Amino acid sequence: MPNLGIYLRDHFRSKWLGIGLFCGLSFMINPAAFLTRTGSGALSVAVAQAQIVQPLSANDVSWLFPAPVRIEDFDKLIAIRNLTTQNLQDPTKRDPVWPEAAFQQFLSIASSPAALVAGTQSRIVLPAEAQSIDAWHIAGVRIDAGAPGLSNDVRDQFGQSPQIRLIVQPVTRNADGTPKVHDIAAHLIFNFVAGVEAPTQPGCFPRFIPDLVVFKEIVAELAALRTQLSEGQLGANKITTSGSPLGVHPGLLDATTSSNVRQEMKTFLERHLSGQRLAAMAIMGLPKGAPAPWIFLSMLNLPNGDFIPVHGPALDGQQFAQMLNPVGAAERVVPTPHTNNRKPATCMNGAALPVGGPPIAERQGSSTADLFANPPPPPSRIEEILDLIADPAKSHFFNTDCVSCHTDTRRGMDLLNIRDIPGIDAALLPNGPWNVRNFGWSPPIEGPVQATVTRRTAAETAAVVAFINGGLLAK
Repeated sequence: MPNLGIYLRDHFRSKWLGIGLFCGLSFMINPAAFLTRTGSGALSVAVAQAQIVQPLSANDVSWLFPAPVRIEDFDKLIAIRNLTTQNLQDPTKRDPVWPEAAFQQFLSIASSPAALVAGTQSRIVLPAEAQSIDAWHIAGVRIDAGAPGLSNDVRDQFGQSPQIRLIVQPVTRNADGTPKVHDIAAHLIFNFVAGVEAPTQPGCFPRFIPDLVVFKEIVAELAALRTQLSEGQLGANKITTSGSPLGVHPGLLDATTSSNVRQEMKTFLERHLSGQRLAAMAIMGLPKGAPAPWIFLSMLNLPNGDFIPVHGPALDGQQFAQMLNPVGAAERVVPTPHTNNRKPATCMNGAALPVGGPPIAERQGSSTADLFANPPPPPSRIEEILDLIADPAKSHFFNTDCVSCHTDTRRGMDLLNIRDIPGIDAALLPNGPWNVRNFGWSPPIEGPVQATVTRRTAAETAAVVAFINGGLLAK
């Protein structure tokens, strides 16, 4: 596998540089390509800006779709195959937002040696149905003002990379025609940056420079959609997102607005996304024919357009995939994470350096692996670790493992009997230890198919909303 640290070092002065993240995702970008603008579409930015009078809320920047359960729900989904953007050379043609070449590389990496968890025989094996792009549908959309985090300390170390992230899952048909939601998910990350600047210290990734001109237009359109809903322009009912806990988007739940809202969302995505902006992908998958363990693997887009697997920044610098074993396994989290979220923010991480640094002995951190011990720590220690994992100013992709970000909420529910988390629709909290969704659909293992939201997602969304309302909304 190419060494990411050496690759970045050797290409540092080229136009292709840039690296960003999401939990389970680390990626490179081509800033020159990302400066390309798409068509203006139906929403005039000038009109949108004129309409902005209220701050955005959680459901305005994190869109969760209802979980499909009935045959007619297929008509309420957005298939990734049908998400296209205008061809830049020929305006009469449309290009897929998830290009076929990128999808095939996604499948290839998911079946490569990188998907084999180090020291085990466990690896991702996608079922035949998931190997067709036609099966994949959008479960959620998250608009982020800047990865890997928006605190001053994190931006000083990594820069700021605005993103739109798609959470997509395979949905096929059962024998009776009803939807079958597979226990598999992919993240597709699209960046909006204007370039990069030198890293804060040798061995780190270059820092992102955000393209705030383009991202402010995105924000203006989000606010316009919010206003259209609240004024009853998208259906018979007026739908208010302000004050609603994070959950399924209110406009998608109302029968009078759902069709129009879904079309507005699709048009918004097609206006801003393109294959040229696709900077990273990630997968959470399962072994062949088994309901567990869940295996996490991230993928990086190189300058030549090829994707490669990414070493886990919170692992040992050599390992790629990480897995969560089910209840009863001797080791629940493999490989053991080596987090660094108790030290001041640093750009040093296990994915960037050729030696996989900072050295494990110098890292200071906690993970939910600590909470799978038998017996578990005392309640005060559990609560303190969960607070650390859920805080995006302290824990992020470069210092915290993916299993932690996907299990912190359920660990709190199981160990502390938490049943209500402020800011989250309580009906959408993980419905059992099998549900490791952060923002998406859980298949009918613990119960009916359900949309899911976790504390980590809510905390990241709150940080994005605060940042946008604090300076990016038109005044």
